[in-house]
Amino acid sequence: MPDSDSRLAALNAAYMATRYVIPALGLTLRVGQTSPELDALLRQRHMQGWMFISACNPGSQAVLCQHENLARHQNLLDALKAAQFTFFEGYGEGDDGLWPAEPSALVLGVDESAARMWGQRFEQNAVLFGVQGGAVQLLWCR
Repeated sequence: MPDSDSRLAALNAAYMATRYVIPALGLTLRVGQTSPELDALLRQRHMQGWMFISACNPGSQAVLCQHENLARHQNLLDALKAAQFTFFEGYGEGDDGLWPAEPSALVLGVDESAARMWGQRFEQNAVLFGVQGGAVQLLWCR
């Protein structure tokens, strides 16, 4: 988790003010909301848990160039493929447009501990996590 209370509050507000989009599925996720469409997909595939993860901008620091972030995203996709996960590419986009949209992936068939581990592996402060029938959760990884 972030070191200071003010940094944590700012990060939490930023995650809350972001839409998480999966174009291939026509889905938009938001922290604290449910997604009947995602629940239906999970039921169809006999899965319970999922995560939405980015490998861009580790530690929520916008210091990497687009090329570096795209390379990190490709590394994430390659790792997900190697682990044989079902996933769909997407992006996280802040409502205010100040933070560039981040390439991401919706990954099906993960539990909370795996989601946290993947977030840590790719140096993320947090990932989204959820289970069938539940609201989208912000899962702190650091």
